[in-house]
Amino acid sequence: MPHAQIVRLGDNATVWFVGVSDLVWKIIEVVGESDESFASAVRNAVEEAGKTVKQMQWFEATQFRGTVKEGKVSQFQAVVRIGFKIER
Repeated sequence: MPHAQIVRLGDNATVWFVGVSDLVWKIIEVVGESDESFASAVRNAVEEAGKTVKQMQWFEATQFRGTVKEGKVSQFQAVVRIGFKIER
């Protein structure tokens, strides 16, 4: 059975290390923004993280929020957790 180690990095940042067989995964949390949609905000978060994070395998959108200006939605935000393999 896999085990997990949870490390808190402040009030809003937590990193999970999950061991499965010989694999070790790390999970980061990022926030994407878009003027178009929540889907675009998620895509922006994953694609931007992919510029520096290698071996990304999955993502999970955990929160959605936005801003309103003059009675209309002006921006979408998505909090996204991304899992990737730790390279050895």
